[in-house]
Amino acid sequence: ARLRDKLPHPADGPVEVGFGRVVNPLFNPVAVQKGIDIGARPGDPVRAVAPGRVAHAGWFRGYGNLVIVDHGEGWHTLVAHLASMSTAMGEEVQAGSLLGTVGDTGSLKGPYLYFEIREKGKPVDPSAWLAP
Repeated sequence: ARLRDKLPHPADGPVEVGFGRVVNPLFNPVAVQKGIDIGARPGDPVRAVAPGRVAHAGWFRGYGNLVIVDHGEGWHTLVAHLASMSTAMGEEVQAGSLLGTVGDTGSLKGPYLYFEIREKGKPVDPSAWLAP
């Protein structure tokens, strides 16, 4: 709770698609977005938002190259569609540690960064946690 509204953004760029129910502009159905889409440039660095241990670093269906950081006490962050990964499973990371670079692996819409925060496995709105 002490980090609410204080976490750094994992990459530079505007939030293009927010958390929750959204209408997909390509197909028009309503979908539930479990994270946010950040309009970062291909190759831009993607950084950890808080200290933790890498729980996953590899390909994951629907997410492409995915890094999951376990921050303890049931909190995890996910960064997806990475062009490259700069960390490995089990590695300790600090806030600001390089996790990889923005890409479009597993993406249907081109390069961007997908970012999720989960509390005990349940997605929560990242905008409540990221610094303005």
